[in-house]
Amino acid sequence: MTQDAVQGTEIQIKDHSKAICSAYPPKWVTPTIQLSVYRDEDREDLARYLNMPEIYSYLSGPPFPYTLEHSDQWIQTAYQRMSKNGTPLDMCLRDMAKGGVLIGRVRVSDASDEDLNGDDVGYWLSPEYKGQGIITKAVKMMLQDVSIKELGKRKFNAHAFVDNWASRRILEKAGFVHQPDREASVVKNGQTIKMWVFRMYLNEEDVGSREVVEEAIPLPSFVK
Repeated sequence: MTQDAVQGTEIQIKDHSKAICSAYPPKWVTPTIQLSVYRDEDREDLARYLNMPEIYSYLSGPPFPYTLEHSDQWIQTAYQRMSKNGTPLDMCLRDMAKGGVLIGRVRVSDASDEDLNGDDVGYWLSPEYKGQGIITKAVKMMLQDVSIKELGKRKFNAHAFVDNWASRRILEKAGFVHQPDREASVVKNGQTIKMWVFRMYLNEEDVGSREVVEEAIPLPSFVK
């Protein structure tokens, strides 16, 4: 590929990312915290967080050390992870009181209901914001608005490292149930780590009776 072609591709990607940011409005988790699509300028914050032991130690996928090139690849992949209706399946959490800085992420899956081998939800949050119910509500919102309502999913699969009780509580509050008869593991840094398996099965009655997670009203200063 020529240099001109490479530059043309980069411009096309940037234009695509701007279009996504403009087309998909944020979801307000709290009056100051929102779920929104990634921006190209998130690359440094993304790399900084995914090099924190408090975060990467509990994630099975990301490489370590996590470079800016990894961030770029992740952001471009996130732009491509859309539902058939064009809804982002991977969104980041931002603190608008601090200029919209990235503080976490939540993703959901559009995999078939019958495909329960992977994870239908994933998340992480800056240690500074833990214990405030932010990530729990964000997970519930993404499952409710995207997975259940838009995609029509009714069967879900999820994992957490054994003894990661914080992650287990998030999943259970979202409706997942631990499956003690199922075992799973992942190889991380050359070590085999055991994982808890969680499932959530919903029928139409369950969907109708689930708690409705209302979007927060943003502070007036954040409303354009």
